[in-house]
Amino acid sequence: MKTRQFLYALPLLLASCNSYFDPEGLYPEEKLVLYCMPNPNQDSIVIQLSKSVPVTATGTPPLGIPKANIDFMVNGEKQHVYWNENRTENLPPQCYYVLNNLKEGDKIEIFAGSRDLTPVTSSTVIPTSFPLEDIELAIKPEDTPKLQFRVTFRDNASTDDYYGIRIVEKVITEHKYDDENGVPCDTTVEITSVLNFDVTDEPLLNDRVGLDATFELDYDYYQNLYIWTDEKIPGKEYTLRLTSSYTPDYESDEASEYGYYKAIHLYKVYLYHLSPEFYRYLKSVNDISNNELGQNGLAPIRSHYSNILNGFGILGGCQFTESSWLPQPQP
Repeated sequence: MKTRQFLYALPLLLASCNSYFDPEGLYPEEKLVLYCMPNPNQDSIVIQLSKSVPVTATGTPPLGIPKANIDFMVNGEKQHVYWNENRTENLPPQCYYVLNNLKEGDKIEIFAGSRDLTPVTSSTVIPTSFPLEDIELAIKPEDTPKLQFRVTFRDNASTDDYYGIRIVEKVITEHKYDDENGVPCDTTVEITSVLNFDVTDEPLLNDRVGLDATFELDYDYYQNLYIWTDEKIPGKEYTLRLTSSYTPDYESDEASEYGYYKAIHLYKVYLYHLSPEFYRYLKSVNDISNNELGQNGLAPIRSHYSNILNGFGILGGCQFTESSWLPQPQP
C-alpha cells in the first residue's frame, strides 16, 4: 500500500523545526543541509537540499538549491536524479527526487555539492519491514473507559532495531433531518486526526529518569510519531500498549426529534522500522523539544543529530506497514 500525506511531508516538517547551525561549534560559514528519508513505500524518493544560515548572518535559508551536483547510488549503482520546480500532488517545490525501486537491505549513498559550498556525503541502509504479528483494539475498564491499542511484534535477536508507531483516527458522522422548510437533508462528514497517547502502561515509551521522573515531566513525541528501540526486548515477542480516550460509536433512533444521527470511529495504524540514523535524528528532535530545563537555562541544550558529513540534516532509511481502517470495540 502507498501513503504520501505524512511521508512526503516529513522532510519538510523536520526541516522546519531546526535552525541550521551547531550551537557547540558555532560554524561561521554556510554549509549544505540535506534531508532524505528513502523507503520502499513511496513512488519517489525526495531529496531536499538547502544551505545553512551562519550565526553571524540574518534571514532564512532558501527553499532549495537548483543546479546542484547530486549523486544518488543504490548498492553502488548511480540513479537518475530529477529536479522538481513547483509543488505537485506528490512532491514539494524546489526539491530533487529519484524514482523509487528500493527494497530491504539496499544501501543508499548520497553525494551533494553546490557552487563554493563544501560537498556533503552520507549513507544509510533500508531496514526490513516491521515484524508485526497482531493488532488488537480493546476497551480498558476504568471509571472512565479508555481505548487501548495492543500491537504484538517479534524482535530480531541478531540485530539492533528501531521502531515507530503513529495512529490516525477517522470519525464519520451522518445526519438526516428536515430543515425549517421541511426539506429532507442528508449530510456526511469525515474528520481525521493523529492520536496522542497516554503511555503510562508502556515501559518502552514511559522511561522518564532523573529530573523528568522527579518532577513528573511529560515527554512528547514529534508529530505523535512514537519511537522506541529493542534494547529492553532483544529477540522477544512483545505487545506494545498505547491508551487513548474512548468515545463509543453512536446511532440515534430514526424517530428522534432532531433527526437521524450516526457517528463511528475508525483507526489506521502505521508501524515503522527505522534505520539507526533515522531513529537517532528523531530522538534528538524529541529530546530538544522536551528539554524544558534547558529552554529555561537550567540544563545544556544539545544539537540535532546529523549523519551528513560536512553539513547538516539527515539521510535515514525506513519501512512502514499500514493497516486497514479498523473499527473500535463496542462496550
